[in-house]
Amino acid sequence: MTLAVQDPRTLDASNQIEICFNKIQRENMEGILLLNKDLEVEAVEFQIWDDHIVGMVVTPWFLNLVMLPNENDNWETQKLGEKEKHIFPSQDLIMMFNEIEGFGRCKTFSLCSPMNDFHNQEGARIAGALFLRDLLDESKRVEPTYSETQIANYLEKEDMVHQEELKEKMEPIEIKEEVNRRDLIRGTIRKT
Repeated sequence: MTLAVQDPRTLDASNQIEICFNKIQRENMEGILLLNKDLEVEAVEFQIWDDHIVGMVVTPWFLNLVMLPNENDNWETQKLGEKEKHIFPSQDLIMMFNEIEGFGRCKTFSLCSPMNDFHNQEGARIAGALFLRDLLDESKRVEPTYSETQIANYLEKEDMVHQEELKEKMEPIEIKEEVNRRDLIRGTIRKT
């Protein structure tokens, strides 16, 4: 269930996160070239979903989904940088355990970094809001075409489909010994 953004918990989290990231920008980010000078820190559409506060954070250096722990979560024991799959209504995301300086533990998912493609704050805000709305909309769910194992194999430069599996699925084609261009164009390359 999603509660309105006016919920005191979400307003408090939004304000706290903006304070923390503005401090981080002032103290740690000034002069860094990857900053988009047209953007500022903003918490976008923080709301309660699945008993957690979730929302988007726009900064001049990233656009992230942020999930805050609820009172039953013990994220202090999780190693920072550790990743965990989280199931949202429209898709599954791999979120990372993180800690916001001056705020505390959270899970994050980076949507964009650096922020060079955004020409103004409104564009970044809208991109974040649309991502979050789509993420929480079950009607937008699309089942993945490939399994996580297949994707990992591909990323590790292995075949997406093992050759033996492919051979079993393919219908054998008997081809004429000699194929000329006319037969190829007409699709008459099989033996008759």
